[in-house]
Amino acid sequence: MMNSIEQILHSMDMQYHEKRANMARVAEDSLPPLKISDETKLYLDKKILCDMNEGTRPYRPRYVLPDYVKFMKQGSEYLDIEPPKDLYEAVNALMILYRYVPSITGYPVYVGQIDDVLEPFMNTVSEKEAYNLIKMLLINIDRNLPDAFVHMNIGPKDTKVGRLVIQIERELRKTIPNVTLKCSEETPDDLIKYGIESALENIKPYFVNHKLMTSDLGEDYGVVSCYNSLRIGGGAHTLTRLNLKALAQESESYDDFINNQLPKAVKALGELTNARIKYLVEDVKFFESSFLAKEGLIDLNKFTSMLGIYGTFECVEIFTGKQMGHDEHANDIAEEICKVFAKLVKSEEAVYCGGTNGEHGVHAQGGLESDIDTTPAVRIKYGCEPSIFDNINLSSRLHKYFNTGCSDIYLFDETAKNNIDGMLKVVKGAIDSGIRVLSINSDSSEFVRITGYLVKKSDVKKFNDGESLREDSVVLGALTMKNGIEERKVRNV
Repeated sequence: MMNSIEQILHSMDMQYHEKRANMARVAEDSLPPLKISDETKLYLDKKILCDMNEGTRPYRPRYVLPDYVKFMKQGSEYLDIEPPKDLYEAVNALMILYRYVPSITGYPVYVGQIDDVLEPFMNTVSEKEAYNLIKMLLINIDRNLPDAFVHMNIGPKDTKVGRLVIQIERELRKTIPNVTLKCSEETPDDLIKYGIESALENIKPYFVNHKLMTSDLGEDYGVVSCYNSLRIGGGAHTLTRLNLKALAQESESYDDFINNQLPKAVKALGELTNARIKYLVEDVKFFESSFLAKEGLIDLNKFTSMLGIYGTFECVEIFTGKQMGHDEHANDIAEEICKVFAKLVKSEEAVYCGGTNGEHGVHAQGGLESDIDTTPAVRIKYGCEPSIFDNINLSSRLHKYFNTGCSDIYLFDETAKNNIDGMLKVVKGAIDSGIRVLSINSDSSEFVRITGYLVKKSDVKKFNDGESLREDSVVLGALTMKNGIEERKVRNV
């Protein structure tokens, strides 16, 4: 441990806040792991289970989604903030509160359904003042919360705030914050097209199937971090993953995998997850000590956990010899695995998971830089993507099983910028088919979508050249890009 601290202290690549965060992580990991069964430990040792490097002792939830609308109505006694009366006070109040919202990254992963939060104050200032204030807020988020897992939501209704966010983010050309546009029947086509024009330049916003989300979580949900879907006023205690590729390699046959190995691995995943939740809630007593809970901005009963999968593509290939997206039998096997996994997850005991009706959330999104030769979630391997329509059809079959997170990322030819009507058909068609979350980009863009977060190609180059950078997530992005992201197939409209 002392050697690790010395390395951090003497690092020339880290700024002060990075050194502080990394030393905190060393201290956290110096404690012995939570008590789990030997079988579950073995799954972790074999890297069949993954704890997402959350640390041995969780002392804050992984993701927290405060109810910022409620905050605007009541203020905060702890922060000595009165309910805002105009847009100036509202923006100032938000910038203060953000500094006190925890997450696994040390920064808030959710900065609000910002149009619901700020639209009531738009009539208190001029249009020019509104533009300047929202621009100031976005710049403040980028500078003070330097982590690309920070997410802002807008939509599905059309608002002045939502349009300003899209406009200003297009002008600023920064990776932080991510922007989600929820899309439903009430979302006008011209707003979606406005979002598409922006996304083909800076990958913001991405597009969310509001109807599917509300059927799973209700109207009050947010999309955060790596497209994770969680209840506003709640969040996720933890995220654990199952490596389907590694589990397939341990199985004697597909029958052994689906009927024997998968149930045992999910049971172990549930044990690991519950141990982490119980420690956070019962031992650390986060929800008894946090002012966010005391003031009703978060509620334990709205939290859940996330049990995820990755390596689906490789798993299917091991058992069929075929690739998802290119073979109907392979597609059928992929869906069966997702269906069985979701059923197993929901049958496991889940403690303190009121946010998903007492069940663990089902997840297929997260990817790590350490996932060598293992495709994130239920996506098709980079460079192996089928036609856009075959890809959408397969994704729509799979996304429905993952109520707390699943997405697709499509890279389009530069000419897509000249065919926004065609892109509108792609986006709306994907949503209508059942895709949960869709991210689009053009191949000429400076920005690269990793999973749920963005990096700039120029920042990755700076990191690779040894420069110290403000954004923490550039490091993860630079390492993950070595896993083949740049081989994503470019699509035509």
